[in-house]
Amino acid sequence: MAKKLVILGGGESGVGAAVLAKQKGYEVLVSDGGSLKEVYRTELDAAGIEWEQGAHSVARILEADEVMKSPGIPEKTNW
Repeated sequence: MAKKLVILGGGESGVGAAVLAKQKGYEVLVSDGGSLKEVYRTELDAAGIEWEQGAHSVARILEADEVMKSPGIPEKTNW
């Protein structure tokens, strides 16, 4: 069974990390509290990666084996 990975942040670096993780066999969810750009939504869909925007599903995040903050998210941000 694939390990579950949640990536917080769906910008360029978060999507890149998600695509790599999917290639490495992870079950991936990209979660972004804001809006994902259409180009990133399209890329995630094409790679078969689940995503959400506008809020974080806390329960799903807590179910993950690993959670990664996208490198593009500043260290100090309001969640």
